[in-house]
Amino acid sequence: MNQAAELYLIQIIEKGSLVGMVTFDSFAKIQNNLTKIIDENTYQKITANLPQEANGGTSICGGLKAGFQAISQSNQSTSGSEVILLTDGEDNQMSLCFEEVKQSGAIIHTIALGPSADKELETLSNMTRGHRFYAHKDINGLIDAFSRISSRSGNISQQALQLESKTLNIPGKKWINGTVPVDSTVGNDTFFVVTWTIQKPEIILQDPKGKKYTTSDFQEDKLNIRSVRLRIPGIAETGTWTYSLRNNHTKSQLLTVTMTTRARSPTTLPVIATAHISQNTAHYPSPMIVYARVSQGFLPVLGINVTAIIENEDGHQVTFELWDNGAGADTVKNDGIYSRYFTDYHGNGRYSLKVHAQARKNTARLSQQQNKALYIPGYAENGKIILNPPKPEVKEDVAEAQIDDFSRFASGGSFTISVVPPNGNHSQVFPPGKIVDLDAKFQGDRIQLSWTAPGEVLDKGRADSYMIRISKHVLDLQENFDKAALINTSGLIPKEAGSVENFEFKPEPSKIENGTTFYIAIQAIREPNVTSEVSNIAQATNFIPPQEPSIPDLGTNISAISLAIFGLAVIVSIF
Repeated sequence: MNQAAELYLIQIIEKGSLVGMVTFDSFAKIQNNLTKIIDENTYQKITANLPQEANGGTSICGGLKAGFQAISQSNQSTSGSEVILLTDGEDNQMSLCFEEVKQSGAIIHTIALGPSADKELETLSNMTRGHRFYAHKDINGLIDAFSRISSRSGNISQQALQLESKTLNIPGKKWINGTVPVDSTVGNDTFFVVTWTIQKPEIILQDPKGKKYTTSDFQEDKLNIRSVRLRIPGIAETGTWTYSLRNNHTKSQLLTVTMTTRARSPTTLPVIATAHISQNTAHYPSPMIVYARVSQGFLPVLGINVTAIIENEDGHQVTFELWDNGAGADTVKNDGIYSRYFTDYHGNGRYSLKVHAQARKNTARLSQQQNKALYIPGYAENGKIILNPPKPEVKEDVAEAQIDDFSRFASGGSFTISVVPPNGNHSQVFPPGKIVDLDAKFQGDRIQLSWTAPGEVLDKGRADSYMIRISKHVLDLQENFDKAALINTSGLIPKEAGSVENFEFKPEPSKIENGTTFYIAIQAIREPNVTSEVSNIAQATNFIPPQEPSIPDLGTNISAISLAIFGLAVIVSIF
């Protein structure tokens, strides 16, 4: 806990913030009234009072009241002040101060440390619109939680950004290596921090130009909380940083690696990643949706890899990729918001969410957000087909711009799941995902379909088959899908979720004329007979452009006329 608290004070909290500290067990004590964070001496005065051991008892209300008192004694208003409440214990009298908390106007961010933390703790963050976190009893989860909490000043250049956040279990006397990209939007106030559980490791950190920092360059904490840090002088070099850690102990031990930074300058907009879950609480079998937004200013960042890491109270982790493909849980394609369903529940209780957004090998693109209005090729009027002007083409290099490789970690807070059965594969209760991007068009006398493949469980895995139905009347599909004409899909084998599916067929035995319109919809199927919702209804209209009237070859006649006029002019000039 002290390692994470110190990191928050030194690396995360914005300079110029007012910070105080209260500790509590059965009783609460004000350790520091509000102090303005200006330099190293300031935070050292605060960290010197961090508790070295935990005593019995948990008086959450006592801690909060002492916090409000510390704010008031510093001639500040509790309204709008932010309180970080960290506890691993229970307090059956916590509800007694709910009204006082509401009246204070303070924003309470709660961090539940370990499975024994009070089950009602999040009530405080919910009622005050604060963040809520769960951290398993390891340093990495706490660091992630603290890193998410920053003041709401709106100054993006002062916001701390996590470039690296890893827990590594290293065997005795072994080395482990890693890399961290530092992009051109960041690099100011950059720290590299290593913590350990048994013995201080050997550290080698190298910047992109080859300059090395070794263990002796790292500053060890004076409070003996098993952590060292290196503040990179000036602006950190842009490019790939590499690090090597050696476990000097004979037994395996856990090491954590954290790298934080800020915007390169007050005028530079950094790439930022944020994460959240669709709801704070859910009852099985309701699915959750994980969201991660990656942007630079107001512009979305596309073409990157975004991974969600979800951990429950027992330490069980689930890792999966988030998508920005406009299918499944993702509402809009290429808007910089990456989404995915989460259904891998392992027991009841709290779950924590963290996302890692990274761009490697120049894959990231900054979207200029061109007009995404639907283009209509033509329309029918009084039985005649009228074509619209061709859709204007936008060159990709104008609509998008490449950006540097980067890495960002962000905590998405915590959520709570209840009513999960004790055993079994709980995900099978969910059906295949609904197809939401079905597209249809005529190619000659055949209809071509394309869509994003769902999974056998929402957007995970592979469906067993598809059911495609067609009609000339949209209401047939909307109101009575099962009775619409069925398309033969015996040769169509579903792909893995997230893949692009293509299929074409010839409508039989319908007569296809100019202006003929068909409506098509799909269901995905998981055996035995578990079906998805009916997809969006796609429309395919057979447009046959009217032939241009034939124009005779007038080249010779035009020449003759020109000559005649010229000849006439000559004749006139002779007379």
